[in-house]
Amino acid sequence: MKQVTRYDRGELRASINEDGYLEDVPVVGRVGIQSYRQPDGTVRREFRPPDEVFNADSLASFKGKPVTIGHPGAVTAKNARKHQVGTMMGVAEQDGDNVKVPVIIHADEAISKAKNGGARQLSLGYRLDLDEAPGEWNGQPYDAVQRNIRVNHLAIVTKARAGDMATLNLDGDEEITVDDDNNPTKGKTMQKLRLDSGLEYEAAPEVVVAYQALKQDAEDKAQELATVKTQVTTLTAERDTLKADAADFDSKLEQARADAKEEIKVRAGLETIAAKHDVKCDGLDDLEVRKAVLGKLKPGLNLDGKDGTYIGAAFDIAVESEVSASKRQTMKQDMADQSSAPASGSKAAREKMIARQQGKETK
Repeated sequence: MKQVTRYDRGELRASINEDGYLEDVPVVGRVGIQSYRQPDGTVRREFRPPDEVFNADSLASFKGKPVTIGHPGAVTAKNARKHQVGTMMGVAEQDGDNVKVPVIIHADEAISKAKNGGARQLSLGYRLDLDEAPGEWNGQPYDAVQRNIRVNHLAIVTKARAGDMATLNLDGDEEITVDDDNNPTKGKTMQKLRLDSGLEYEAAPEVVVAYQALKQDAEDKAQELATVKTQVTTLTAERDTLKADAADFDSKLEQARADAKEEIKVRAGLETIAAKHDVKCDGLDDLEVRKAVLGKLKPGLNLDGKDGTYIGAAFDIAVESEVSASKRQTMKQDMADQSSAPASGSKAAREKMIARQQGKETK
């Protein structure tokens, strides 16, 4: 349900007490169906059911609320001192289909207007939850139901004359009070205009038309703004994605360079080993080089159907075995040289062994 604000009217018939204050227990609301003109010109009929109008919480909401001259909008602790001219003194009561509440007016300005007949109408300002549920009451159709009615203030407004009401019921954020001595709507047939906030006020037909035009223009601009915001969000996402791709590219490029260096190093080692075994590397990839070297080192090893992991492991083992065998052969040769050398030539034999191990031996 949507929460909105309504202004209902009653008649002020009061007396003056011994202190000069105006007192009364007027009718300020009723049950039934009320019509409200929408900004698009259509009329919506809203039902005020007895169980909502006479709800205990709703009636209790009258107590202690301020009385104002005209509708200043929502009255709160921050602006009550500026607008309040009286008070609703107690909990409202049911009187048939009507609601009555005790009222006292303190301000001389408001009392003078009431006594002189300039402002005797009462307009109740309240908030409610609008239940968009159509139905029928006493044979009359309605479009929605007013629920959870909570009173905010009671306004003294200019007396109605045959459909002419000298008041502007504005929304809670505005502070415009009726000027009874300069009423621009006098003599005109008024229409009720509902704002987006749910508040309603009476206005001349040309005001309703102007409001509707401004509202449509605002909606069009809001749609344009939403479209632009969507475009900005899309462009921002594209920009951020491109930034992330650029950062990722730099990282991948650095890794590719490192991988290339490692591949060159591995290839150089493979070609060195292949050259020792008379294997030509031209046109061969690394796997093919390993298979060719294995053919030299382990000619009986069947490599048909073997994957790269198997061939790589076999290659490493074969090369390591060859290196170990070579070292063992070198050590045997050194020991033989030392055993056969004369005692006086032991020094020369030892130097020859060291030279051989370092690859510096001369024939």
